[in-house]
Amino acid sequence: MKKTIALKIAEEITARIGKRILHPGEHLIETAIADEFQTSRAPVREALLMLERDRLVQRIPHHGVVVRRFTRNDIHELYDVIYRLEEISMEKAIARVSQEDIKNLEEVVDKQIQAVKDHNIEEYYDLNEQFHNFIFSIAGNTVLSETYSSLRRSAKPFRMLSMAQGSNLSSSLDEHKKQVKALAGKDVSEGKLAIHEQEIRSLQSLDILFPE
Repeated sequence: MKKTIALKIAEEITARIGKRILHPGEHLIETAIADEFQTSRAPVREALLMLERDRLVQRIPHHGVVVRRFTRNDIHELYDVIYRLEEISMEKAIARVSQEDIKNLEEVVDKQIQAVKDHNIEEYYDLNEQFHNFIFSIAGNTVLSETYSSLRRSAKPFRMLSMAQGSNLSSSLDEHKKQVKALAGKDVSEGKLAIHEQEIRSLQSLDILFPE
């Protein structure tokens, strides 16, 4: 589906937050953004509303829109819900998964292997989204998928920050391989264990960056 200008702007601002080009408390000025993206202010306003819904920015009365400040507790609470949804999805997907599904997931993992070799964080992030969204599509619960997608947008900057730390790309890849193996073997326990490992590793990386 073709992306709207507003969505492109929202995604670019989200990526800049994840790369720490935009910092907590920094003002997002509509006119400056409109000039940069060579558009009117209407798509910019829409983009900022998207980011506000995703809890990445906040509107302060008489002060404008700023990048939201996240605490360690904020991130832990967000990740707690995201990974519990992944566990539910894994259990449901195992009950429905086909050989064709496994093949498709393995193709995504193969592309992730190359992204790790290239240390291409943005490419890996996009493939990471494909991987998890595909598992949710196998699970076959629309409400579950939509709730997860909304929270993943909120988590994108932190996912990107985490992936950039140390050997996290390789670790994430290994965890995805374990999840595919669990799906192929219809092993719920192993699938949830791989998800738990990913959660613990990700939070440990982010705790360094968000000490308070």
